[in-house]
Amino acid sequence: MRFLIMLALLCLATPVWATDIPDADSPGGALYADHCAACHFLPHPKRLDWGQWRHMLRVMKMRMDEQGMTMDKTEWRQISAYLKAHAR
Repeated sequence: MRFLIMLALLCLATPVWATDIPDADSPGGALYADHCAACHFLPHPKRLDWGQWRHMLRVMKMRMDEQGMTMDKTEWRQISAYLKAHAR
């Protein structure tokens, strides 16, 4: 029982690596951490320049569509603005 409670708490907690990104507690940073780390390791925003991030966002949108995952336009804009502000 204790194991299940710990597992549930870990699943609901903010990802540990979210603290390693700039402005992790901002709306864009939180969305970036929550949505992007749902499927893979969260890359640091400085990993790519803005042009590369724009391309990667298009690729991720296609992959999400293929998996039937959705995110509204406001969330996409916030993540895009976050990455643009913190890109290399």
